[in-house]
Amino acid sequence: MAEEVTRKRTKTAFGDPTGEVTETSLFSDFVERRYLPFAQENKRSWKADKGNLERHVLPHLGASRLSDITTDTLMEWVRTLELIGLAYSSRFRLFWLVKAVLHCAVQWGVLPDSRNFASANLPAKPTRAPILLDSAEVIRLLDVLRDFPHRAAANAIHLMLLTGASKSEILYARWEDVDFKNGTLFTDKTFTGRPHLIPLNNEALKLIQKLPRREDVPWLFFTRNGTRLASITYQWQQVRERFGRPELRIQDLRHSFANFLVSIGINQRDLRTILGHYKPETLALVRNNSFENNVRAQ
Repeated sequence: MAEEVTRKRTKTAFGDPTGEVTETSLFSDFVERRYLPFAQENKRSWKADKGNLERHVLPHLGASRLSDITTDTLMEWVRTLELIGLAYSSRFRLFWLVKAVLHCAVQWGVLPDSRNFASANLPAKPTRAPILLDSAEVIRLLDVLRDFPHRAAANAIHLMLLTGASKSEILYARWEDVDFKNGTLFTDKTFTGRPHLIPLNNEALKLIQKLPRREDVPWLFFTRNGTRLASITYQWQQVRERFGRPELRIQDLRHSFANFLVSIGINQRDLRTILGHYKPETLALVRNNSFENNVRAQ
């Protein structure tokens, strides 16, 4: 009975997964009948796959037959995504999602082989060296944040700068997560998914203590109607424009904090304890870029 209910639910959501799909079937039919039911059973991120396919892939490739999708087809689609303004990182993820879907068609015997699209490639963009703010720039950024009208966003950005915490770790922070006595902020919104205690220095504690608070709102940072502040993308764009560094990324605040810790002698092991997940190769980028900045300043 339960299997029948699951089968009906899957059929309603994605089409009939038992329906025959061949190499002459449309790409959209393969996605709906074969790939998405498989992804739902085997991938935690299947909803993200579904949304990306529906928004960015099927409108362009859905009407193509599986056997007609070639390297040229894929690269032309990627160029279209670029023209409509999709960032390289987004194009990269979408491209490799589609390649994975096509490889599933080969592995499941729907396509005889991958020769039509095997040569299609979109390389990962080289990791950009982080922008590291010096002490004068940090003070100037704090001045911008102090005068910024959207106070919740400004305070969230300020706390990221003071702790090196990620955007998710700060925007999901609740009052019950703050331990004022021991100076820590609990989070389970880490890159690895493992819980982590973020150390709070005196300035971070003072900032949190001054935040507005409502009895019916659990979040440190919330909107006027009491919902969690879910995004600061628009506000961050405004902040960095006023700061005069439009190329500055929100994660550069984390790198700048890491650079400060390195400069006072914190070793890699302790750095990872403080920041949670911090990859050795990222630390190398921070160190190298800091050296380059010092050379230029001389």
